[in-house]
Amino acid sequence: MNPGDRLLHYEIASTLGKGGMGEVYEALDTRLNRPVALKVLAPGLARNPVSVERFRREAQAVAAMSHPNVVTVYSVEQDRDVHFLTMERIRGRSLDRLIPRGGLELGPLFEVALQIVDGIAAAHERGITHRDLKPANVMIGDDGRVRILDFGLAKLDDGPAGEADRTRTSPLTLEGAIVGTVPYMSPEQVESRSLDHRSDLFSLGVILYEMATGARPFQGDTNPALMSSILRDVPRQVVELRAELPRHLGRILHRCLEKDPEQRYQSAADLAVSYTHLSLPT
Repeated sequence: MNPGDRLLHYEIASTLGKGGMGEVYEALDTRLNRPVALKVLAPGLARNPVSVERFRREAQAVAAMSHPNVVTVYSVEQDRDVHFLTMERIRGRSLDRLIPRGGLELGPLFEVALQIVDGIAAAHERGITHRDLKPANVMIGDDGRVRILDFGLAKLDDGPAGEADRTRTSPLTLEGAIVGTVPYMSPEQVESRSLDHRSDLFSLGVILYEMATGARPFQGDTNPALMSSILRDVPRQVVELRAELPRHLGRILHRCLEKDPEQRYQSAADLAVSYTHLSLPT
């Protein structure tokens, strides 16, 4: 779509980004005279009724959250054969553009990390597993507030027993397909195994490690090499890379990055408690 094009009463201003499920645009809501972001479902997915239903159901689940660290979704709309959702337009920069070589300063490191963990804890409490957590999907607003974006690959656990697992065979998540972004995938994602909210905790561990050190815990020149590293390698302790970091942070990250989900934190709320008790070094 181009600037000046319209979907219902939304006038397109510019393109903000593109993802696996479609494109995101800045637009003007001409009825309320406010800027919004529109996420437009890709045409190929829009022709599939199951994909459209998942798009709507996921958007509705996120819209019901109302958490300060999760992007606010206003509505799910349709204009002819175009399906889209409207959400708040956040002024700021994504986390991937803010992590410097060597990692974030300690104050921002702890402040931003706790907001990310709180947002994911809220999603998990509503039965939403993000499945594509990465710095590019974390926005730091000009006001300093963190918002988690792009729940387009989310898995919902809000139906009858077994329903969430059955969604893995839908056209959006083909059984055996790899879902997510490779450097931030959990071992169960890499192996296309059934997963739950603890997969997000592994991805959080990768993000927090990168925020603390400026480097990712798993390395590889190709996706297969990187996947092999995720499955087999034990990352270096963060204090080896950055001596001023508190040792307890290393223990927290080590637990997040356990290969076996049973050995990780069992909830983001538990991780938040550990992080809250983490004192800044003096």
